[in-house]
Amino acid sequence: MAIFISTVTNSLACVVLFFLTPLNPQTTGKKHYLAYLIIVGLFTYLIRSIFIKYKFKIKIYPLILSWTGFVASMLVLGSNWVIHIFGDINVDQIVYTLANAEGTDTTNIYTFINNVLIPSILISILFYFILHFIYKINVISFPKWTSRFIQVMMVLLLLIASTTYGLKHFGWSKIVNYFSDSTFIRKNIVNAKDTTVSFSGEKRNLIYIFVESLETSYASKDKGGDQNFNLLQPLMDVDPNSINFSNTEKYGGQQQLPGMDYTAAGIIAQTSGLPLKFGGNYTQEDLRENASGKKINNMLPGIKSLGEILKENGYTNYFLMGSYPDFGGRASYLKQHGDYHITGWFDAIQNKWLPKGYAQNWGFEDAKLFQFAKNMLTDISKKDTPFNFSMLTADTHFPNGYTYGDEKKVTNMQYKNVVFHSSTMIAQFIQWCQQQPWYDNTTIVISGDHLTMDQRYINSLDKGYDRTVFNLFMNTGLIAETNKNRQFSNMDMFPTTLVALGAQIENDKQQLGLGVNLFSGEKTMIEKYGYQKTKDQIEQRSKFYIKNLIEGKK
Repeated sequence: MAIFISTVTNSLACVVLFFLTPLNPQTTGKKHYLAYLIIVGLFTYLIRSIFIKYKFKIKIYPLILSWTGFVASMLVLGSNWVIHIFGDINVDQIVYTLANAEGTDTTNIYTFINNVLIPSILISILFYFILHFIYKINVISFPKWTSRFIQVMMVLLLLIASTTYGLKHFGWSKIVNYFSDSTFIRKNIVNAKDTTVSFSGEKRNLIYIFVESLETSYASKDKGGDQNFNLLQPLMDVDPNSINFSNTEKYGGQQQLPGMDYTAAGIIAQTSGLPLKFGGNYTQEDLRENASGKKINNMLPGIKSLGEILKENGYTNYFLMGSYPDFGGRASYLKQHGDYHITGWFDAIQNKWLPKGYAQNWGFEDAKLFQFAKNMLTDISKKDTPFNFSMLTADTHFPNGYTYGDEKKVTNMQYKNVVFHSSTMIAQFIQWCQQQPWYDNTTIVISGDHLTMDQRYINSLDKGYDRTVFNLFMNTGLIAETNKNRQFSNMDMFPTTLVALGAQIENDKQQLGLGVNLFSGEKTMIEKYGYQKTKDQIEQRSKFYIKNLIEGKK
């Protein structure tokens, strides 16, 4: 018995280490691994000692029920954890993230272990001990067949109840949509591969800043946000001629749709005009290979992106991020769709911009990101080709954001202070750009990758506030007459960015993918079909998407 318990416990330790080891490339994670190993070792020793001392004999039915309790606890606690940490997410996001875990922030992994995995293990062990003693002292005496029937029913009822709770808490409609089939994408897509995008005159440079979790609610109420203090004031003041495409008369932004609600998906939607989706016919290994680039040209081969169009027109593409580029298949997508020169946390160390072993936040903090960006742009601007320099910030990632310790405190909530500090740093970087000789011929786009997932902040908002993803277009040389009271999504940023650079989209719909040029008067998908219908349709499985875009077949 002692051997059995030791085996089970150590197996659980291996599971923990399996999940932890690939998730954090930073050396700081080693302390956590060691701590868990010590705890598991002590726990194993304790259990073995108890079973040896009291000469427990394994009883199969209490054991089955205890493992049923473990599964039930995982379903109940796990569903609560998902909603508490991530908020309103869909099945595609969960599947995609599980298949592409390398490089993620370990903070949430530890919360899962502490709040879901360990309590579930303890509950199952407690359950076993209780049932063991019930059997041992014969508190309840039934005929054998009756006892077995009751035990089976307990297992089934426990599993049915926990599964029902988990699915209901997560959302039945999301499960149904995941296994439904929609023709929405097939009927509405205008594939960029089949559309001519041309440039006339001198090509404008592009600086595209994807800001982690940047949404309009950070602004003050008089500006269209939900705050008493405008956390985005530095950003709003940096260029009085900037263009904000809004869903209201005030500052606003893009409505969030499924397949655009996490970083990799947000980047792909804004650069391809399409959501990031995967079908139920893909195994985890298929997804892992598809997203990590182990198979050449296998990351959405059926699409054509911003990077590819710019490269065809003589641009050189760059992407700078302070995190791990491979997380979520980002590096694979960028390499295969635009041949981007990617610089991430590991590259900064390799380039000796950072000391060996340096790690803050997800890799390195945004203060260093902007300094590295200045250095890179100074060198890039000396070349003869136009450039697309994209960046991804991280300081405003949930939970609570990354704090430097000396930020200006504008509220009593850390996350809001981090947002204000991030807005200030972005504004300072733009001011630096404005002073450079290449700025006159450079367009800057600032956009959130998705809405924030910081649940404490979300719960502080007024009920009924319509949260949208924030955007700004600077130095476009264009006048937008229809930038207010628009209903649009991240997908519309793709053709809009190209037009902001002076490109012409040569189709009557002014559309690429499912995205529509917002400088035009053409209706977006949401304006045509309404938000709820568009959301429901995109959330559904699409055979066309799987076959034509994921598999690249015609």
